Amino acid sequence: MLIDEQTTAPAALAAGEIVVVHDAGDEGGIVFAADRADADNTAFAVRHSSGFLCVALPESRCDELALPPMSPRARRETAATVCVTVDAAVGVSTGISAADRARAARVLADANSVPADLTRPGHLVPVAVDPDHPRPGLAQAALHLVAAAGHAPAAVFAHLVSPADETRMATGAELRAFAADHGLSAVGAPALTERRHVDLARVGAQSCR
Repeated sequence: MLIDEQTTAPAALAAGEIVVVHDAGDEGGIVFAADRADADNTAFAVRHSSGFLCVALPESRCDELALPPMSPRARRETAATVCVTVDAAVGVSTGISAADRARAARVLADANSVPADLTRPGHLVPVAVDPDHPRPGLAQAALHLVAAAGHAPAAVFAHLVSPADETRMATGAELRAFAADHGLSAVGAPALTERRHVDLARVGAQSCR
């Protein structure tokens, strides 16, 4: 059964589960909280995606962790900017295994982490997110979701490969079917954006009272 509700996906994430985000522009994929990353959910993401695992972080946090754009000429003018890849500095072997990448994700999510806690380059891809960009994509939706679920502002995400054609990424319909097949909560990115705008408007109205 497909679960596709704005309230269900944050609840699933709060419980440490994986969710599926669809219709994020032409993007969609698997999302889970970086502070709950482990070998199992990371391996699941690798198995069903291109294997290119990313962690969405606020732009300011990327600056604090000394994570510059991967391209020296890149400017943070889009909703998401790919940064220099990382591994955890301790507690890992080669860095490529699911356990090692989960460890790196948890380091990125830890508010006490400093630049020296990460080595560069590595096997996990930090992505600097502009939360207010008018054209949100999967990275922005993932970050909004984990924040709504009460987790640290760091979200592991991976674009889902089409089950029907491994040479392309999954469509919105395929993402919803994947969620149903695996018993995962699913949510559309436009619904998340609308909910965030409503929440911000409510907060603003309350602050004016």
